[in-house]
Amino acid sequence: MSSLASHLKLVPDHSKKTNDKPIQKRSLGRVLLAQNWVTESDLLKAWSIQAYEQAAIGEILIGMGKITQDQLYWALGELHDLDIVDFAIHPPSLNWVDFSTPIQSLQKGYIVWRCTDTHMTIAVTDPNMIENLRAEFHDKDKLLDFVLITPPELQKFIAGTQADILKDNALSCCPDAYSCKSWMTWSKPNILRFGLLSVLVTIAVINPATTIFICLCIVFATLTVLMWFRLFCLYTLYSRKNNKHAKPNKRMKRPKVSILVPLYKESAIINRLINRLSSIEYPKELLEIHLIYEQNDDETKNAITILNQPDHIKFLEVPDGHLKTKPRAMNYALDFCTGSIIGIYDAEDAPEINQVECVIQHLNAADDDVACVQCVLDFYNPKTNWMSRCFTIEYAILFRVILPALSKYKLPIPLGGTSVFFRRNILEKMGRWDAYNVTEDADLGYRLYRMGYRCEWINAITYEEANYRFIPWIKQRSRWLKGLLFTGLVHLRNPIKLHQKIGTLAFMSMVSLTIIPWLLCPLVPIILPMWVLSIGYDLPYYSNLPPYFITGLVGLFIATECLSFVLGFTATNTPNHKHLRPWIFTTILYWPITCFASYKALFEMIIRPSYWDKSEHGLNDQLYEKEIEKLTQNSAQFPINKN
Repeated sequence: MSSLASHLKLVPDHSKKTNDKPIQKRSLGRVLLAQNWVTESDLLKAWSIQAYEQAAIGEILIGMGKITQDQLYWALGELHDLDIVDFAIHPPSLNWVDFSTPIQSLQKGYIVWRCTDTHMTIAVTDPNMIENLRAEFHDKDKLLDFVLITPPELQKFIAGTQADILKDNALSCCPDAYSCKSWMTWSKPNILRFGLLSVLVTIAVINPATTIFICLCIVFATLTVLMWFRLFCLYTLYSRKNNKHAKPNKRMKRPKVSILVPLYKESAIINRLINRLSSIEYPKELLEIHLIYEQNDDETKNAITILNQPDHIKFLEVPDGHLKTKPRAMNYALDFCTGSIIGIYDAEDAPEINQVECVIQHLNAADDDVACVQCVLDFYNPKTNWMSRCFTIEYAILFRVILPALSKYKLPIPLGGTSVFFRRNILEKMGRWDAYNVTEDADLGYRLYRMGYRCEWINAITYEEANYRFIPWIKQRSRWLKGLLFTGLVHLRNPIKLHQKIGTLAFMSMVSLTIIPWLLCPLVPIILPMWVLSIGYDLPYYSNLPPYFITGLVGLFIATECLSFVLGFTATNTPNHKHLRPWIFTTILYWPITCFASYKALFEMIIRPSYWDKSEHGLNDQLYEKEIEKLTQNSAQFPINKN
């Protein structure tokens, strides 16, 4: 190899031979064999694996545990006559930013290490990119030279020196037209909206009879829409409509998958999380998992110092900022990912071990407009208490009835915040996540649809920890309600234009899942007296309303509750959920609790709209370790209906 000293000079010695010449193609395998790091059998196995994977031989050998990354880069240096630099000792010149942005350097894997009037040395993570870089920098009229840098060293350098640029990009990558950023400040329109709300509340207090009548009219309209939406989902679930345009499953090489796992104060569960993620059955050379934590999260930082995680599981620190939300952290981390498929997990998740493989197979067979895949979310602790049972029933209705129905009819899906996998090129085109939205998942699902893409649902399961305590449940639900309303307001800014673009079914499904909850949850105190009215008792204010109106409203209310029971029984028609069926009737006491969450959400929308009221994890998952292992190892799926 050429001397590293020549590369360190600002004015290189051109009397010495440089590597500005066509690279001679030699065998990496022979270099490794010469060092006795691998055997011929290892190489044959790696070559056979490469026929099915989008991975280089060196990456496969690392995944097989035959060589280390340091050994691979030493061999690449020998093969291509390149020196390996250490940025901690010899950092790039300050003018490297004149030739590429930090994001470009991270994504493309190179950085201009030295540059003078006549000579340029570029540090690359992959020697195969050298010829392309020669063409890219041909117009610079400089002698080109190259050195090697390992990906972790390049990422560490850019993260340490360009943190401000990267964190600013994490806040601004979502287009303003699709962001709720404008709702985060006391702008003139927001002040007018708050003033209008204050006037309405004042009128309601002054004239309660008229207010109750208007609210009951709203309840009647929303229950009607909600009932038809649920009937549509049930009909769709059992219909025999097929996606006729799905492509036949073709042979493909497995792509690389990058999984983001945002963490915040997760010391209680992080060790078990790593064990669960380590069990995922997907080639390790094609899987990288980034555990993302905030710079000021000392609790998590202290916990990870004593961990011994596998090489494909990495930790990534997000620089401190005025906004601390999950989507901001994921936007920042995406620049450090190398996969073409991006997945999301939460700290308490326990995915089925074959879930990633199922996702890749589904995306392979899906149409080109399918941007992402949403897996089923379920709970491993439903038997904890009454609230966890009702929460599990609610999730079963959403992920086993509503989302499959929307997916079957190619309607917009409000994505879950975890166990969702994106095609990276489409995710980048979409503007990533809205850093200001506390339900960035639902927002992105609707944004995908508006821009001509779809999400599909598959029956691959991730098990989570159900929130089984009242106050934490209220905190979590208030964040969801706040984010759903912001999502609805953002996407329904121009409802007529949106309806014309996406159609009636898509429009109504969006309204049913974002606006309807906000029209019903705060009005629970006005809705609950209908149980009393249904058994013939008179109530103040209600008795003055037309009898036919009250009769129709009570009948609609009872029909809606009965339909909720039907949804519950349909959703729990699996071997793992039938034990919940006796509890379905008690959900009439569960749904009204959301009113408390809606009041908290309304308060936060005014005072601190982007506040992320974090859920605490790892409370009782240790009690269910055997159950979790049994559930995640079981790859058999239990469909609700057989078409």
